[in-house]
Amino acid sequence: MVYSVRHVEFDQGEEWLKKTTTVTVILPIYNEEKCIVNTLKSVIQFAQVKPHYQFIFVDDGSSDRTPEILQAEISSLKNLNICAFFNSDNRGKGYAVKTGVLQTNSEFICFLDADLAYTLDYLDLVVAKLEKFDIVIGCRTLTPKWGNGFNFSRKLAGKIFNFISRQVLNLKFTDMQAGIKGFKKSAARDLFKTQTMPGFGFDVELIYLAEKKGYSIEEIPVIVSSKHLYKESKVKLFKHSLEMLFNLIQIRSNDLFGKYD
Repeated sequence: MVYSVRHVEFDQGEEWLKKTTTVTVILPIYNEEKCIVNTLKSVIQFAQVKPHYQFIFVDDGSSDRTPEILQAEISSLKNLNICAFFNSDNRGKGYAVKTGVLQTNSEFICFLDADLAYTLDYLDLVVAKLEKFDIVIGCRTLTPKWGNGFNFSRKLAGKIFNFISRQVLNLKFTDMQAGIKGFKKSAARDLFKTQTMPGFGFDVELIYLAEKKGYSIEEIPVIVSSKHLYKESKVKLFKHSLEMLFNLIQIRSNDLFGKYD
């Protein structure tokens, strides 16, 4: 099956995406009609103060009103580095992030959950760390508020998955799936061209590839926004736990059979 990606232009023209800005932030989004307007307001305020940031929303085949709202809101903007891509089908968060990464030419490339589970204020810290490291990842376990208000089952599932990830893939990191990460352009281009996972497992695959290729990785402490804690989770504990376990086995298998070489 062939999936198409539709780029919506907002008066900037095709050259807009090709220009070099300092930082591009990819915001993958799926069925977020309840929060997308507030997210856009926060992004617009941030972009007005910091024009060296570019924001690319990638809608991953939403089935609610997210695409219509996103297109209408961004169409009204002028002279801001904000645009959107729309995948015709739902492929997964990893696929959406990859779509955005491969469109930009910025010196630094970050991705952030589009519901702003982690505030935009973290971006400056990520970029500052990228001056010295190839990759920067958010880590919830580095804060005194471990668990960040999540219920017991979410905390337990996170701990178990990260433990299994470390054992299966021999990785040292205790939190590999926080939705905030940053890359130098060269590292991002290399890793996302090699990365294969379209779904939730893409974070771990990226970190595994980065370790394999010898990129330097720095962790920063992050705390989930208090507003986000009241949001109903889209994570299905049993289903996604099995999916993630399969992803870990697939990553190890891909490496064994030379797919990452």
